[in-house]
Amino acid sequence: MDFHKVIDDYRNEIIQTIQDFVKIKSVEEDPEERKPFGKGPYNALIYALNVGEKLGFKVENFGGYAGHAEYGEGDETVGILAHVDVVPEGDGWTYPPFGGEIHDGKIYGRGSYDDKGACIAALYALKAIKDSGLTLGKKVRIIFGTNEETSMAGISYYLRKNREPDVAFSPDSPFPVVYSEKGILDLIFSKKINKNYLKFSVESIQGGDIPEDT
Repeated sequence: MDFHKVIDDYRNEIIQTIQDFVKIKSVEEDPEERKPFGKGPYNALIYALNVGEKLGFKVENFGGYAGHAEYGEGDETVGILAHVDVVPEGDGWTYPPFGGEIHDGKIYGRGSYDDKGACIAALYALKAIKDSGLTLGKKVRIIFGTNEETSMAGISYYLRKNREPDVAFSPDSPFPVVYSEKGILDLIFSKKINKNYLKFSVESIQGGDIPEDT
């Protein structure tokens, strides 16, 4: 089977699906009932699960924290770890951050690259395998996290409900493969304040827009 042709046949459908996905503003917000990270990440999770179900996979929602789309049989599981949440959009966009618009052959919008585009690509890649009739000796689960950008609590909840995959990878990086993160540094700054503290003042502190870790 020519997998390139199969994927090319789905080209327009894949593009439209990513565009619609990007339009969901899945930034973490205050929790709501059955929506632990707010309505945005929840709506994005439901969207991903609906796409998976439409493509013929078994899907399951784990309390709004995470979900997965599954294909194949076997005692072992291959995990594909994706996430549906995005960081706040910030300022300075040339095109609408949640517009999913196409310009110069690229889809613009928060999440088009990290990680909604890759999430949909993984679903359609698995669809191509399913359409080929290839028999898999392992289960393949595309796992959708909902707060990767903050605390990863969604995946922690998922792993309390499911055995962790035997092997896994994350399509959350440039093609063809990146095997490590770069530029991540967790720091805690502190200063002892003595009785002469009135002699100085903090003029400004600036950071990103990610909600505080909980």
